[in-house]
Amino acid sequence: MRRSLKKMFGRRFRAGGYAALAAAIVIAIAIAANLLVCALPSSATQLDLTSQSLYTLSDQTRRIVTALDREVYLYLLSTTGYEDSGVTRLLDRYAALSDQIVVEYIDPAVRPTFLDDYDLEVTQLYANSVLVVCGDRFRLVGYDDIYVTEYSMDYYSYSYTSTTNFDGENALTNAIHYVSSDDLPVVYALNGHGESELSESLTEMIAQDNLTLEDLSLLSLESVPEDAGAVLINAPTSDLSEDEAAMLIAYLENGGGVTLITGYMDIEDMPNLLSVTQTMGLTAGDGLIIEGDLSKSISRYPYYLLPDIASHTITEPLTTGRYYVMMPMAQPLLETEDSQASVTWLLTTSDQAYAKAAGMEITTTEKEDGDTEGPFYVGAASELGEGKLVWYSSTDMLQQQVDAMVSGANGNLFMNTLNWMCEQEETISIRAKSLNQSGLTLTSAESNLWSIVLVGVVPLAFIAAGVTVWIRRKRR
Repeated sequence: MRRSLKKMFGRRFRAGGYAALAAAIVIAIAIAANLLVCALPSSATQLDLTSQSLYTLSDQTRRIVTALDREVYLYLLSTTGYEDSGVTRLLDRYAALSDQIVVEYIDPAVRPTFLDDYDLEVTQLYANSVLVVCGDRFRLVGYDDIYVTEYSMDYYSYSYTSTTNFDGENALTNAIHYVSSDDLPVVYALNGHGESELSESLTEMIAQDNLTLEDLSLLSLESVPEDAGAVLINAPTSDLSEDEAAMLIAYLENGGGVTLITGYMDIEDMPNLLSVTQTMGLTAGDGLIIEGDLSKSISRYPYYLLPDIASHTITEPLTTGRYYVMMPMAQPLLETEDSQASVTWLLTTSDQAYAKAAGMEITTTEKEDGDTEGPFYVGAASELGEGKLVWYSSTDMLQQQVDAMVSGANGNLFMNTLNWMCEQEETISIRAKSLNQSGLTLTSAESNLWSIVLVGVVPLAFIAAGVTVWIRRKRR
């Protein structure tokens, strides 16, 4: 009996027991590892491997979300089982940043009365939209606000092209900022002097950045409204009155902010407008700028400038992203003598640029005797006390076609300027990320180089290779 028991519990039994114990330990470790991984936030387990970093949240979003002191609900409105994976992944990233972010999935078919408490149009309710709620305030971020598709027509081929941008972070972060904020800045657009209206896309960007855009006529007022976060003067074609200039100067001296965009102008025709800029240490110079450096302008259009971008809060997202800013038909900006203001030159041409005094009446873009030599400044930020003035000397910079040529950098520069004026630096660098292939902007020098390579070097290389092969075969 003892011998049979020893045989039963011999070496084979002990070896099997050890193997079973080892297997149990491995299984326990695997279960523990899975539980641990499941407990980690999605930001740690789901790596963002997209080329545009679509789901990587910016530092600005992190600051806004982590600073929340009350709960913000993100309701994803979608039929169960048909949630967009890109949207859900982005929502998980927000929830991982703060306990104040609560994400819930709502199926309107299952909970038909859920939206009764919110004043929403039926046409706004697209599948995979996100309702952002904090207290009594709410904003619906539509699916078409997250995936933004823009169409443009090619008048040469009579065909339409489309571009799709992923604007999820921009839309959601601004919605969170909107519902959790008590007061929103107001931007007043001055009118009455032939100013240009902003495009629909820019007005939408202003609203999305939680800025309220209002028209402003100073003719019937005694001062700039007290709630003005900034005053926008966009491409005036006639001068201000002395009273209007005096009100804007007083507004700047009291800590206000003015964003000024001008085209080529005769400085003698705008003395009152220039009195406002001179208060902040800036004035306009003579001439239309022509860029002599082929790498600093668009091919065949030397008056479409691609200036160097200086480091500033306004321009930081553009410099880190290595964008171009395009300034067509710009005029030099100058600093006044004995200026007490702190001036930062944001956009600078090369030292090969020159200004033609004939302005818009020029007959040639070639450099001539009497042309003023560069470098020139076409964008500046001036601060005096708490007052701020940002001036860009190209009215065409905000045209949609021009903006598209530099992948939206001009529009971003404009929005960054308004946000800096209104002290909303946290929203400056949050912009849409393209889902299409990025556009390629070539300077004149790059265009000439690639023309030589593709038209001359590459064909000659193929011919040389063919001749070499033919000679070798003939010798055999």
